[in-house]
Parts: sequence; C-alpha cells; structure tokens
Amino acid sequence: MSTRVGTPVQGELLAGRYRLDECLAEYPRTQRTLWRGTDQILARRVAVELRVPGGGEAEDFLTAAMTVSRIVHPAVIGVYDAVDEGGRAYIVREWVQGTSFGTSVRETPMAPERAAAVVRSAAEGVAALHAAGVAHGNLNPASVIVDADDKVTLTDLRPGDEASPAADVRSIGALLYAALTGRWPAEVPAPQPGLPDAVRSYGRPCSPRQVRAGIPAYLDALAMDLLDPALPAPSAADLVTELRRYDVEAPDAGVLDAIPLDDTPRGTRWAKFALPGVGILVFVLLAWLVAISPLSSVTGRYPSTKDPTEPRGGAAVGSLQPVPVAGARILDPGGDGTELGGAELAVDGKDDTGWETQEYTRPNFGGIPGKTGMGVRVDLGRAEHVREITVRLSAPGSSFELRTGPDSDDPTAYRTVAGRQDAADSVTFDVPANVTGRYWLLWITSLPPKDSGFGIAVREIVFNR
Repeated sequence: MSTRVGTPVQGELLAGRYRLDECLAEYPRTQRTLWRGTDQILARRVAVELRVPGGGEAEDFLTAAMTVSRIVHPAVIGVYDAVDEGGRAYIVREWVQGTSFGTSVRETPMAPERAAAVVRSAAEGVAALHAAGVAHGNLNPASVIVDADDKVTLTDLRPGDEASPAADVRSIGALLYAALTGRWPAEVPAPQPGLPDAVRSYGRPCSPRQVRAGIPAYLDALAMDLLDPALPAPSAADLVTELRRYDVEAPDAGVLDAIPLDDTPRGTRWAKFALPGVGILVFVLLAWLVAISPLSSVTGRYPSTKDPTEPRGGAAVGSLQPVPVAGARILDPGGDGTELGGAELAVDGKDDTGWETQEYTRPNFGGIPGKTGMGVRVDLGRAEHVREITVRLSAPGSSFELRTGPDSDDPTAYRTVAGRQDAADSVTFDVPANVTGRYWLLWITSLPPKDSGFGIAVREIVFNR
C-alpha cells in the first residue's frame, strides 16, 4: 500500500468508532481503498471506503454518498456515515454478505425463472432510486451482490451528470442477458465486467436462445428489446412489472388456458400491463407456440426472438435527424503534437472548413515508428444509437475505420464498427442497430496523394439518428 499521508492502516480507529479490520481492495486510479471494518459502538460489521486525499478532490465522492443515504430500500446498499478529514475522506456503508453477480453467473448461467427473479429484484432497487430522482450510473456484474437466498443489493452507485435512468434500464437488460448466458454484451459499457463478450454473428450479439437451449422466447425477446437502442427504454418501474410476468410460476400451463391475443404492435409492449395475471401467463405461452410456427412471420402480431443476425431495413427517406456534437479532439498517439489543433472544424457543419493532416512522405504517415494512424475523436455528449454516419474528405484514396468506445486516448480501446479501403471523398455508413456510443473515432490508417506527398483533410463528420 501507499505510504501517502492519510493512508489508512489495519487496526486504525476512524471517528472514534470504526475499526479497520482488513483491506479488501485497492483502486489506485481513483485513489480509493475498500475495507472490512467494525462499528464498535453498535457492534456490527461495516464496509469502509476511503479516499486519499479528501477535501475538494473528494467532493463528488462524498456528495454521491449523501445522495444515496436518503434512499431506504432492501435492494439499495445503506450508507451510515460520510466524513471528510481533509487529508482523507471516507464513507461507512452497510456490510453485504454475498457474491457478485458476475461470479454467480460466470461458471453456470441462471435458470430462466431464477434469472427473471434476480434481475427483477435489481430492477426494483433501480426503480426506488429513480423515484427519488437518482440514477445508479454504475450497474455492472461487480456492483450487484447476490446472497445465498438470491437477495440482491446494489452497490457502488455513481450518481452524477453522466448517469441516466435510461442507461440504468439498458444495464438491467445486460444483467438479464448475462444471467441467461453468462456473457456481458459489450454494447452496454461496464468497467472490467469479468465476463466474456456476447457470442456474435456478423458482429451482432446472438440472442440468449441462440446461445443456450431452454430459454423461453418471451424472456429472450425482453432481453434483446432492452439492449436494442432503436426501442425506447421503459421506466424501471414498468420493467419491474414486466419481469413479474416472466416468473415461471406455472410451467404446466397449457394452450387450453390461453386467452385471445391482442393485435397491439410489439413496439408498444410497455403499455400492456393491465392484462390479468393469469391471462398474461397463458398469453405468453401461446405466443411462444405461435412464434415458432410459420405464422410468426406476420409483422408486429406476435413476440419474436428478434434474431440480431437478420439484417434490418434502412430508414425511411426523410426520417433521419441530425445528432448534435458536444466536442471533438485529435488522437495522435505516435505523433509529435503538431497536428492536434482544429478538430472542431471537422464537426462544425461546414464543408468548406476541416481538420487537416500535415504532408507525409509515404501513405502510412511516413513510416514513423509507433505511428499506426491518427484520427478525430467525436463526443456526442451522451450515449445513443446513431443510424447513419457520413464522412466527407478533401480527396479520395484514404483508408479509415469508424470506431466507438470509452473516453480514451488509446485508439485500441475503441471497437471497429465500419471501415473503408481506398475510400471515396464522401462515404456514408449505416450503423448496426445494436451499436450505441457516445464517443466515436474516425481512425485514418492510410493517406492519399497530396501535392508532392500524402495527406488528407476531414471536411465534415455528420451523425444522423
């Protein structure tokens, strides 16, 4: 451990009552440590998270704790105390006995009925947060704890400007997908999820039923709907109601118990909660039978598994809308820093301006050691699905890739969504429906001829939803 002033030591007593018993984890990037401790006044075990230093640098850390402390719910971790000592700050929280969600599904995915129940419990906690005006902001396989009785506790909340209820609901969809498959879909970013990426076909995640046998079609469809950025995310409270439908409480129910199907298009799933409980169960059983028959090809009438390997039709003419851009900067990890200015000119809405490389002696950026490319990193301000991206260049002949990923200066941290070799001077890409991103990288790998050398100007990058 660090010997920095304020660094905690085993056996130390904080605020005259919280004894530090064992350091469980260290997080150097965020300057935090997690300890198992004992509240000596109330004689109970607690979790203590410390940050060094405190003061102004710990303001967000403490503010988040105070926000969460107002919420009392069985599925949300309790916060008992928050202290700023200047040299360090710490939060005292409820001690939760159990294993992480990721550990629970890593070796063996959950049975469908258990997956629905566990994820519903997580959704109930999220709904309570949203009702209090707070987004979790950090739902992932490590921040959800499951005990021996399948009681769920949400930990490590990160409420703030980056958090949103819609993102929380998408993360619940990823939890459901992981519960059914043991895999975490990369479309929902998570810090070190600890699970392999979804099985993919043509770059798209396979549905749970394609990965594992025995998953009900309606549960499969719900997981894929929640991950689909083309569908509006329901509220967490509505999702709790929806998940209650999928508790497999009457596995022997037969088709003779069915009620007539309604003709409501599937896109309005979240408006159909008024059906009686028994009718709902037999409705989904009949829908499953119909879904596997040839009649399931009738568009919008019956639930489907939404096979993500099937190509989607293009957008209707005139239906696209521009996506505003929050900012742009240049990534040039192998460069000398002389080409970093002017990134905003590539997203200013004007084709007569742009960001331009310098002139190189060879198409591969002069063969400079360590310089494999460079590009424009665009920030849309929030994660969302864009349906179409157009790149306008000063000349044909370049090679480049469109990538999306985290807020990083490392181009390898971004995954490639599309690319073009020997590109025209204007290229439009249709973005796969399952791809959502806030940060997009136009990564140029080869330059076209320019004057007596090689170079390119990026006139405009246009995003449409």
